[in-house]
Amino acid sequence: MRLETLTALSTSAIVLSAVLLLLGWYFIRGKGNVTRHKNAMLGATVSAGLFLVFYVTRWALYGSKSFEGEGFWRTLYFANLIPHILFAMTVGPLALYLIYLALVKEDFVRHRRWARVTLPIWLYVAASGWLIYWMLYKLPV
Repeated sequence: MRLETLTALSTSAIVLSAVLLLLGWYFIRGKGNVTRHKNAMLGATVSAGLFLVFYVTRWALYGSKSFEGEGFWRTLYFANLIPHILFAMTVGPLALYLIYLALVKEDFVRHRRWARVTLPIWLYVAASGWLIYWMLYKLPV
């Protein structure tokens, strides 16, 4: 697969996960629809998993891309990249823990408590991932 294709697929997958997260939140908070919430959140998890497959495949085939910007843009890039990486490392285990709490333990009190922490982290990772993509591939430097 071409670099551009893998990059577009991975970015699309993580953005789709954010959209599904927001839908899942809306279904449970706005409508109280547990079934739609569950489906949206599982879809967000699958989408994030696909992101990881595309990202690792792209990295294995093409390596990393260095940011070519300077000055303000370079500072902004790394100010975004560092927390993105740290939060991205935590969101996977947190999401799996939420699934475990809801589907296996049926402990919705702890599920809600951890979801209030996990949702903003996951959304930040998705948004900052898109910004990293834009800065690496679209920003005219």
